[in-house]
Amino acid sequence: MQEEKPANPQSPPSEYIFQARSVTEDCLAVANIHRREAKQLYEGAQKSEAEGRFEEAHLLKDLAVAREATADEFEKTAWGETRDPIVGEILDWQEDISSTYQPHKLTFITGNEPVPQQLIEELYQPPPGLFTRFVAWVGHWFA
Repeated sequence: MQEEKPANPQSPPSEYIFQARSVTEDCLAVANIHRREAKQLYEGAQKSEAEGRFEEAHLLKDLAVAREATADEFEKTAWGETRDPIVGEILDWQEDISSTYQPHKLTFITGNEPVPQQLIEELYQPPPGLFTRFVAWVGHWFA
């Protein structure tokens, strides 16, 4: 005989405790992480410059500047001056996609009209290359 399960089973309490933090604290913590990364990138740029790797140093400096800009955005979000940068980036990405969206159009061939040039180009096989012809020639002698 099977045990009957209650209609609304209660899940056991979680072993993890959620420490509620404010959005401000979270944004400031993320901004601090970006500032530390920027500092590390600047230090790496100085090492690269000292060792004569100027292109690498320039790249690291550019990345550090980008990290600082991201940290500034998160700080502005923490103080309520702007919207969340991650949400803003997602929304901008969606706006770009929706503005350039083109629905896919299927091409059907009934046999009454000429074959579209695009289909001919897709089905066209290029002639075999030099290596393929050589292998075929050698295979001909062994067959």
